[in-house]
Amino acid sequence: MAAPYTKRKSFGIIAFRNSYDYMDAMNDQAQSHQHRLLPSRRGRAQDISRDTLIIDAALELLAEQGYHALTMTDVATRAGVSKATLYRRWTAKPDLIADAVATLRPMTAPRYPGLSLRGDLLALMEQAGNCDDRPEIVTATMEMARLHPDLYRTLSERFWKFIRVELEGLARRAAEAGHAPLSEIEIDVMADTVVALLAHHGGPAGNPVPRDRLASFVDHGLLLLLTGTRSSA
Repeated sequence: MAAPYTKRKSFGIIAFRNSYDYMDAMNDQAQSHQHRLLPSRRGRAQDISRDTLIIDAALELLAEQGYHALTMTDVATRAGVSKATLYRRWTAKPDLIADAVATLRPMTAPRYPGLSLRGDLLALMEQAGNCDDRPEIVTATMEMARLHPDLYRTLSERFWKFIRVELEGLARRAAEAGHAPLSEIEIDVMADTVVALLAHHGGPAGNPVPRDRLASFVDHGLLLLLTGTRSSA
């Protein structure tokens, strides 16, 4: 039997509340940031264990100081690494913070039950709207992002890409089961729709989306797109 649904703030709602209007207004101001530097651009081979030290330090400082007061120097000091080591991995604070937040539960793949496509879609939707993994960090960072367009843009892009990657994997499973494969643009639209649902139903207070609403969206929306049929559940 599924675990009871508990009321909590939605990560997706906090991150994308009024996102379309906000992003249109801020696009000219926001800088485009890259994800962690690709191995080919980092020079010599790096000790991956230092990545974990840096990420952990960034999360600790976020909780203690907030985004505005946090500096790259503080992170390097807390992690016990040189600034050169840090900057070889992350060249800008928004990238580092986005990658640190991305290690928390809302932006990590759920443990898919694997029993049905419907069950796995529900698992994804519940995971994407859940910030009970260090919620004070997630909530504070998302709210701070509204004042820092570069951070907002970076986090928004990360979250959308996470949703899209997971949906692409589920779409591939549906195709392997004999359903018509989806095009790239169709998967893009699905990702847009998931993000919009979380934002719309959360409202200005960032309330969680009820589980029955998520189930309805899966049954009459996502499953219909993936398989051409609605769930009878």
